[in-house]
Parts: sequence; structure tokens; C-alpha cells
Amino acid sequence: MENERRKPSTSLESGQSLVEVAIGMIVLLIIFSGLVDFGRAYFAYVAIEDAANEGATFLSINPACKYASDSGCDDPNNAEYRAAHSSSGEIDWSKVVIDVKNFEIAAGEPVYVTITYDLPLITPFLPPILGRDSITLTTTASHIIITEKEN
Repeated sequence: MENERRKPSTSLESGQSLVEVAIGMIVLLIIFSGLVDFGRAYFAYVAIEDAANEGATFLSINPACKYASDSGCDDPNNAEYRAAHSSSGEIDWSKVVIDVKNFEIAAGEPVYVTITYDLPLITPFLPPILGRDSITLTTTASHIIITEKEN
């Protein structure tokens, strides 16, 4: 008689375990998919940081060549081109904003390259939480001009 009483409670407990596993798996999948987006953001940040450093390094050697529109600075001989083509991967370079600044073109003066990128999110639950469809990543690199301006 006692065995018959235990069978119904055992079947109820196995159903409870199934519900707990289902809820736990949903939570784990949400956490994992969020980690995927943050991993992509870290990868993209490292890529734009390297690109800004490459542009600033080029600009420290050739301070008059910020953009392709500058005289004598056709591609690939300008800081903007060097920054945009320094790395590859998941960066959509058509959505990147590259801002190059040097206030004085003289040896010993600083140059700055700022890159801003809006990384689109692929996880469906993050945009409602964050209130946007992308994460804005910004980095700035600076170097000192090591060559004099050519006349």
C-alpha cells in the first residue's frame, strides 16, 4: 500500500524538475546570447582602437596628410585611409566616423585620431533593455609629430 502512495508524488516531482530545467535553460540562453553581443563589442573596440593608433602613427610622420582631399595625400597616403584599412573583421567601415585633429603642424605637437562606431546588436532582447539597436564605441589615439612640415 505504501508503494502506491509514493508513485503519484514521484511523478509530480519529475514534472517539477522538468519545469525547473526549462526555466533554467531559458535564463542561461539569455545570458549566453548577451555575452555574445558583449564579446562582439569588445572585439570591435579593439579593432577601432588599433585603427585609431595606426592613423595617429601615420599622422605623426606625415602631419599634413589627414584626408585624401588634402593635396598630395591620395590613398593610401593619408591618415583616414590608414585607419580605415588597418584591420578587418566585423567592422562595417562605411558606418565608422574618423575624426583627425592636429592643431599645429610642427614637430613636438600632438595629433589626435578619434573613431566612433555604432555596433549593431544581434541579440533580440538587448535593444528593448538598452533602448537602442546599437552600442556606440568611441576611442581616441594621440601621438606626437616627429617630422617637420614639408614646404
